Amino acid sequence: MNDQVSHPLAMEFHRARLGAMRAAIDDLIRLRPPSLLINSAVQLTIRAQLDRGLKSAPIYQIIGRPARYDDFDRWLAPARVSAAGSRAGSEQALIELYQVAETYFVKDGNRRVAEARTRGQLFLLARVTECIIDGALDDPADMYAQLLHEEYRDFQAATDLAQLRPTQQIACTALGGYAELIRQIEAYRAELAARLKRPIERHVAVASWYDSLYLPVTAALRRQRVLEELPGRCETDLYIWVTNRTTRPLAEAIPVESPSIAPTDSILGFVADLRCARHA
Repeated sequence: MNDQVSHPLAMEFHRARLGAMRAAIDDLIRLRPPSLLINSAVQLTIRAQLDRGLKSAPIYQIIGRPARYDDFDRWLAPARVSAAGSRAGSEQALIELYQVAETYFVKDGNRRVAEARTRGQLFLLARVTECIIDGALDDPADMYAQLLHEEYRDFQAATDLAQLRPTQQIACTALGGYAELIRQIEAYRAELAARLKRPIERHVAVASWYDSLYLPVTAALRRQRVLEELPGRCETDLYIWVTNRTTRPLAEAIPVESPSIAPTDSILGFVADLRCARHA
């Protein structure tokens, strides 16, 4: 009998604790500028990251935020674009989690975690990366900032963008954003190689992606001034959201001999519609 009583009480305790953790992380994202999330002088150090493969994680131990860019969906999505369509093909993807001690942070799949929690599901199958840290996990906000910092370091190691373009100011406020950029750069590199019918070196593709796609799209976003109503967010978050919600992030009709790939009319048209959608 005692076990039957203590189990629901323990579940409620964990729910309350994780609710407080989520609130702390939301405060971190809202109140700290993106630059502080990258350069935050947190005390935690990640000594190792271990791929644990597929693992069943207790849902009450998972810290999830609202889906990565749901705030953009609510305030900015043009009426002619279906948010559900933008996620087509992603619903069956595995949830990805970071595990720190007994706590899990969502790298990808916040929406699916929230839906499972609403259904009363107790466990989720996910791809888990365990992070071994020095010290105790006292403040989840600091751990979130450190995970973002690690993802930023991985992005720079994979792209050398800081060396190729020293003035770059790429910064994500959501876990998994940097991995999304790396995937996009690799897709850009593959399409550029196919168009030019020759291999493209990584540093050439990175510089071309940044100059020909990232900068024009973020410049167009800056002109729309949409970030003024989304405190705590940054241009890179909005760039990822935009390119994920257009049919293709790369050009559809660029001459074969072109040395770069420019934003499509669909991307720039989408950006141009954002202000009207926001004030509609």
